[in-house]
Amino acid sequence: MVPIPQYPLYSATINLLGLNLVPYYLEEKKNWAVDIKTLEETYKAYTDKGLRIKAFVVINPGNPTGNVFDEENLRNTVKFCYEKNMVVLSDEV
Repeated sequence: MVPIPQYPLYSATINLLGLNLVPYYLEEKKNWAVDIKTLEETYKAYTDKGLRIKAFVVINPGNPTGNVFDEENLRNTVKFCYEKNMVVLSDEV
């Protein structure tokens, strides 16, 4: 799962490797935070199609948005990934 908007390195690499991009959309009105309910819906929609989602990208601070996740948002995101048995790929400066 890759955040949208995002620096195109991830989507380009996924495409180059012939894998499936599973986008998750950041909430602009919430300072580009992750909405766990939306993550759950996205995850279910793609796994219902037969995809096995293995990894979750966190870009913090966000590029190109410049957002910085607060502690609660990060904890909830990591918990989501743990429950779904996904590797967290953290791109942090």
